[in-house]
Amino acid sequence: MKISKSELLFIIVALFVGLHFFNQYKLDNHTTTSDENIAELFYDTQNPPVIVAFGDSLTYGTGAREDGIDRSYPAQLSKLLGVDVINEGVPGEMASRAQKRFESVLKKYNPDIVILCEGGNDILRSRKHDLIKNDLKKMVESAKSAGAKVILLGVPEPQQFFLRDAKLYRDVANETGVLYLEDIISDVLSDGSLRKDQIHPNAKGYAIIAQKIDKAIRGGL
Repeated sequence: MKISKSELLFIIVALFVGLHFFNQYKLDNHTTTSDENIAELFYDTQNPPVIVAFGDSLTYGTGAREDGIDRSYPAQLSKLLGVDVINEGVPGEMASRAQKRFESVLKKYNPDIVILCEGGNDILRSRKHDLIKNDLKKMVESAKSAGAKVILLGVPEPQQFFLRDAKLYRDVANETGVLYLEDIISDVLSDGSLRKDQIHPNAKGYAIIAQKIDKAIRGGL
């Protein structure tokens, strides 16, 4: 059976509309995995938690730092939580080079909570996923050894249509028991209105990431 041009156009439009609503659903409903209770730290009003956001340009806020105004997700998360969120994002950093800096950050701030988002630049450079996973696991274990709880953010693999976190992030979460906020960045980058370019959100996109992390820290997920 032949499909007319109008029928084909209808199918394509329906697919894109369906993808839009699916991404919106995913933005509101994310799978998490954890054996840790992070909320108990946040609600200890006598000792507000020290929170460090560690990563690359997605943490730094590339795409949302125009006119000297910082609209990165750590900056927006700080306003939501009412506590400082230390931004330790370095654009262009690879997980393979992040470990030494991570150790120094842990010693400098002695954080209670670490939001970890690394590996995107490694994936863009086609580094083997097993190596990236090992780097992330080492950083998670270092954070745990320092007494910090970890929130893991994944990043997508380059794909033509559907952006989803690389599987290695769920593997890290399953093997370490940390809280993993799945597909948050992937879903933001799937929506053209939420991104500055193909690999960075805009201020609105970073706001959504901050809102999801805010809910996780408060125990709302």
